Formats: sequence, structure tokens, C-alpha cells
Amino acid sequence: MIAFTQPASAAIEIDERDFGPSYDTMIVDTVVGKPLQLVTAVTGTAAYLVSLPFSLIGGNADQAQQKLFVEPWNAMGRCLGCTVAEDNFYKSQDANDNIVRIVVDQPSEILIDTNDYVVVTK
Repeated sequence: MIAFTQPASAAIEIDERDFGPSYDTMIVDTVVGKPLQLVTAVTGTAAYLVSLPFSLIGGNADQAQQKLFVEPWNAMGRCLGCTVAEDNFYKSQDANDNIVRIVVDQPSEILIDTNDYVVVTK
């Protein structure tokens, strides 16, 4: 019996009124977060360029590009004060004619892309 009741007790209720960035997180992200992300992105780009000959020899140029160049610049595009999960949720709300959206329990939903595959967001 304990094995069946344990997953139910692990569920977390999300208060939708408090979902998303707050005033404080937006201010901190504006003053501290975004400038540090810019420094990280520029530094990562420089490190990627310096490491490129070595990563080409090692055969992991794609991984180096992803971690040192792509991810830092993608982080700059995150909404102000948002966590990664909040940003993914807001970006998933954009209209797409090929997506069937089934809302399970806001903000959790099931997205079915009629062209490709099933994506479950939480």
C-alpha cells in the first residue's frame, strides 16, 4: 500500500496567481542577471574560438559550440526575471497551427505536435 500512496504525496500544487516573474526578480535580473549573462556569453564566445582547434582535434566541436556559444546566448533571450521553466511555458503559449494543446492542470499541459511527436510540459 505504501508504494501506491507515495507518488500521490509527491505531487505539488502550483498557485497560478504566483506563477511567473515577480517585481523583485525582474529588478535583480535587470541589474545583475542580464549584465552577467552578457559577460558570460561574450566570454564563452571567446573561449569557444580559442578552444576550437583543440575541440576539432578532440572531435567534440559541436559540444563545445553548444556549451560555450549557443547556451549562453540563448539565456540572453529568456524573459526578464523568468526561470527556465517559466520562459518555456510562456514561449509555448505562442500560436502554432500544428500543435494540439490539452491543458491538464495549469500550467501543466500536454502538447501534441501533429507533424512530429508528443511533448509533455510540466
